[in-house]
Amino acid sequence: MKRVSIFVLGAIVAVATVAWAQPLPDVPVPPPDGAGSGSDDIPAPPQPTDPATNPPPPVGPEPPQPTGDRPQDPYQPPPPPKPAKPMPPIYLPEALTIPTGWMLPAAVLYWKTSLDTGGGVSSDTRIGLGDVAEFGVETTDEVRERDNLDDKRTERIQPYVVASFRLGVAENRLFEHQPGVTLGFRKSFERDHGGFKTRIAELTLVGSWHLGKRAGVHVGGAFWDASMQSKIEGSPEVTLHGFEGFDSQIRAFGGLEVRPIEKSLILVDLGWAPEFCYECTGNRQIRLRPVLSWGVRSEIARWFTFEAGVRVPEIGDANLLDAQIFGSAIFTSWALRRAVDSLK
Repeated sequence: MKRVSIFVLGAIVAVATVAWAQPLPDVPVPPPDGAGSGSDDIPAPPQPTDPATNPPPPVGPEPPQPTGDRPQDPYQPPPPPKPAKPMPPIYLPEALTIPTGWMLPAAVLYWKTSLDTGGGVSSDTRIGLGDVAEFGVETTDEVRERDNLDDKRTERIQPYVVASFRLGVAENRLFEHQPGVTLGFRKSFERDHGGFKTRIAELTLVGSWHLGKRAGVHVGGAFWDASMQSKIEGSPEVTLHGFEGFDSQIRAFGGLEVRPIEKSLILVDLGWAPEFCYECTGNRQIRLRPVLSWGVRSEIARWFTFEAGVRVPEIGDANLLDAQIFGSAIFTSWALRRAVDSLK
């Protein structure tokens, strides 16, 4: 009997030891008197997790979620750049020898160089200003000289450097069927040649119309002035405006162009050029002589155009022996315009 009691006592002690070794269960602390319950309960502290069974979320950007039935490519290339806006056509500021009522667009560069069979060389560089004006510098071979009226042929004074400025309104800008209108002025630097100092100046007003898509017409008027003075000390200066009447200074000019095919033009124009006669007297010392030109213009590329034709500087005397065949290369560039637009 005594042995059974000892065994029971040992079992009780063993059970008590095992129970004492177990951790106490988490028992929520009751809120104080008067406190609410539910959402205001104090949450239990977070319990440690086992990295093997519950790993922490990866560090980094969240992968893109699939859209619809097709997953989204996280390495999809950016969309292609938008194509450059097509530029409008350029209507050149000159026919063959006369100005037109059309101007260069803003920030467009223009360069023309010409060579003829008589040895004449000329160059013209311009830039468009704000779609309403142009500025340029050119060397012209149009100015001519002769010693006296017995000389059957005139000679060029070249290079003759001229600065020009034009302003105007583009065609159809103000109202429908409004012609392109420009007011231009060009003036030369003083030229010392053949023992004389000479200068020229020209004020022009011209209008140009497109007659449909295949033709165009130019009509204008010019107000000229010029001066000539011998280098001999005390020699008087002779000027075109010093002659009596404006009939020696005012001239009308015009031209016509026809486009038989898409990239080619046929042009005809009539203009004027000054002539100096060193040994003449009166109003024969400075005269304006008509110049008739005809030719073709072909657009080789958007930036390059070629002209060729015939120019007759002595058409007033019906003199075809001094006619020249000329060729001109014309370059235009939108590079500056695109650079300006990219800054906006």
